[in-house]
Amino acid sequence: MKKILNQFGDKTLIRKESGSLVQQESIKDRIMILPELESLIPALTDDEYRQLETNIKQEGCREALLLWNTTFDKIGQPDNGDAVYVLIDGHNRYGICQRNRIDFKILLRDFPDLEQVKNYMIDNQLGRRNLTPERMAYLRGLKYLTMKRQAGRPAQSGSESSLTRSEDSPAETKQAPRTDQLLADQFQVSPKSIRLDARYAKGIDKLDEPLKKKVLGRTVKVNKSDIIALGDSSVQMELIKTVEEITSQNPKQAALSDSSTPDDLRSPLAITLDKVRAMAKTLAYPTNEQEGIRLQDQCRQMRDLLENVLSELAPKTVWMKPD
Repeated sequence: MKKILNQFGDKTLIRKESGSLVQQESIKDRIMILPELESLIPALTDDEYRQLETNIKQEGCREALLLWNTTFDKIGQPDNGDAVYVLIDGHNRYGICQRNRIDFKILLRDFPDLEQVKNYMIDNQLGRRNLTPERMAYLRGLKYLTMKRQAGRPAQSGSESSLTRSEDSPAETKQAPRTDQLLADQFQVSPKSIRLDARYAKGIDKLDEPLKKKVLGRTVKVNKSDIIALGDSSVQMELIKTVEEITSQNPKQAALSDSSTPDDLRSPLAITLDKVRAMAKTLAYPTNEQEGIRLQDQCRQMRDLLENVLSELAPKTVWMKPD
């Protein structure tokens, strides 16, 4: 690392790709964290975080933090002419180093705008192996929406039909491969899954940051259909803070059940349907090995409950059990 003597004294400097010299200590004092970028980073478990902190205390911060060298106007803030350095990789390491007063290295990267930074971070995260299915779907959906905007075809908010029509229009088929097909090929899923991911990503972005992290990290259980319904909604609302608010925004769920009504005033069908939904969440998100072992028994119980539902809806219908 080159050192020079200037008005700041004898300081370690780093050289930007453009060739100019920048004082490292000054940059570290101006590191900024943007919540909308931090939310793209998967949260570590408590054990993972403690292990990372132990490693950094023992060995130092070996991997450099990656910063976006930009200006305030590029991040939607009043421009005062000063440079700002936005953290785009190394959020956990940065927090640990700050709290324990451990030095760290930095690397600077230039991007034309915030959208390109998000693209870089999304691609970087999609290359990781420890993503939950929820976070994978969210990142794929964000990438789809970003690519659509970059192509000059902003995706309209609203129902599935708005996403489907844009992909199936005759004009689209005469151009390069469709965005959903490109991503489907890349991630080995169907184009429909990519479009559902886009609707899911819209719904996730309507949650406040603490709830978003819990949903994507699987520390709370939420039906994917509820998140998609939230993304499809055109109603302007404040960021959602509770799981109950998510469910209440899904008109189908609200029509099926009113959990605020006491059980003795509700119909047997409504109570049974609530039990089925609760079981479906458990089956979709087994939280440990013991729950996984009970899946078969849960399926049998759900079958029996569904038989009761069918009997109430159509008493004369006979549902033949498999041998």
